[in-house]
Amino acid sequence: MEPIQTIFLNTIKANRENQQFTKILSDLSFELSKKKIQRLKDDKKIQNRVAELFEQYCKILENEELKNTTNVSAIIEGLLKAVNYDKEEFLYKTIYEIEQLEKSAQNQKVEIQNNITDTYNALEKQINSLPQDLKETALCALNDTKLNALEMLGILRETTQEALLTTLEKGSDIEDTTFQITKNLTYQAIKDGEFIKRRFLNITKTIMDVALELADTNMVFSKELVSGACEGTKEGILKAIEKFKNDIKFAPLEDDEIFDQNFDLVKKDLAKIEDEYIQTLKEFSNQYDGKIQKILNEKIERYNSSVEKFKRATAEAKEAITQRLGEFKTDVSIDDLKEKAETKLGNLKKDVSKFSKKANETIESIKQNETAKKATSEAKKLGLRAWEVAKNMLESRMNKR
Repeated sequence: MEPIQTIFLNTIKANRENQQFTKILSDLSFELSKKKIQRLKDDKKIQNRVAELFEQYCKILENEELKNTTNVSAIIEGLLKAVNYDKEEFLYKTIYEIEQLEKSAQNQKVEIQNNITDTYNALEKQINSLPQDLKETALCALNDTKLNALEMLGILRETTQEALLTTLEKGSDIEDTTFQITKNLTYQAIKDGEFIKRRFLNITKTIMDVALELADTNMVFSKELVSGACEGTKEGILKAIEKFKNDIKFAPLEDDEIFDQNFDLVKKDLAKIEDEYIQTLKEFSNQYDGKIQKILNEKIERYNSSVEKFKRATAEAKEAITQRLGEFKTDVSIDDLKEKAETKLGNLKKDVSKFSKKANETIESIKQNETAKKATSEAKKLGLRAWEVAKNMLESRMNKR
């Protein structure tokens, strides 16, 4: 086998007049160096070999009166590519595998969504055959269960819209009803998914966006809609944080659903959530003008000067995490916990916000087909039920006064 110096020399002699000489030189440096580097496993030996090859190539270029900045740069480019070749191949393979896993996970989520929908439909069909008094109770219970799965079903936006439209149609207690609806929907969407700030904010934005769009088209009740939605989404987040705190405090240590969380990330998210919520309102304020912008700015000013409730809730949740993990350390190390949380690829709650967003976008894009009609029909039923739940809570609260 010819030594690489001979191959290098003969190749540049044969191509020195070629217009693509720089590229040829880079490719030549890569191919010849790759073979010499691939067998080496120690990083120090690899770097020593690279230095030797670089010196040899440069001497040959000098002897052939081809040594200049452009050609030396081409050699360096080839050497760098050779050094990273195996790692890049592994990276590309890993990226491909991740893409396939994400595709598989997405398909599984769609299957689960379809299975849930089919199960609901089967139950509803069975309920419709029951005696009237039992039928009404069973349908309410079924719809309440659906309200807890709006994010997974992909109809959070549509259901929020229908519930608020029903509120406007009824024309009474607009602000209080909007508050209860948005609080309940925010809490229900958040509470059973992964406890991360991004989900909270995406859910909040979806619900607030609906309320603001309706307020923009119905200026008579714009103040009630905007104020109710701001207070409702905020209280929904606080209620979800309170639930998480209690789950941490009282859950058994073997509860994977709780203790598979990345608690470093959770505590970091909790520390910033009140600021991010206010920032979300600021973003909405920039999208509107006039009356709606004024109401949003008033809320922002008040929240900026009074975030004690948020801070207290988040501080208590972080304290609960720290205390509970202190107990957990006796059985499992935190490193083990983090590793388990980060590698549990089968956790269907991860990235549910991305999934629900895609589901919502799909519904928007195919509104004219049968699937969209069914989704709209389902949202109407659940929107009405969300309104009923909110009104019942209001009436119960008034009766206690």
